[in-house]
Amino acid sequence: MKCSVFTDEYELIQSIKNLSLKSPGIVSIDGIDGVGKSTLACKISEDLSLPRIEIDTFIQEQQGGYIEHIDYYRLNEKIKQTIIAGHVIILEGICIQQVLKRLSLNSNTKIYVKVINVIGNHYLWMDQMQFFPPGKSADEMIAERMAKRYSLGHVEDIIRYHYTFKPHENADYIFERRKA
Repeated sequence: MKCSVFTDEYELIQSIKNLSLKSPGIVSIDGIDGVGKSTLACKISEDLSLPRIEIDTFIQEQQGGYIEHIDYYRLNEKIKQTIIAGHVIILEGICIQQVLKRLSLNSNTKIYVKVINVIGNHYLWMDQMQFFPPGKSADEMIAERMAKRYSLGHVEDIIRYHYTFKPHENADYIFERRKA
């Protein structure tokens, strides 16, 4: 499937609805912190009457990271219970394809959410420039952040994930939240 870009939630939901979602299955909603993944997941879940699982609810005591602090056993059990019931699941969180890979699962439909800043006639994806700009490696970006004494925490996971999994390039749907 060719990646489709949407700026309207209703149009995105209609497109997903028209897929004839196969049960059981996983619709994953990915993106960095604060882009509106949970908001979109709630809307899709509500409009299509599908169960929603938020990966953040499976984070063990936060120790400065993300991927290594997920309770994969509990998350896997919750996903299995929902799949056994024959449902399509809305699964949302950061680094979602990496999480699914650890669980030996795949997403049937991948949605990537990003915030686009509109400046005049220009559309800028500022998160890409801040975390994973073209022409730089993950190690370079992490070294730059460390040199500036920025806190890494889960940001290191996000940076490495985007360089490795390229979720923004491999999504079936991109949902852009545009900000003036």
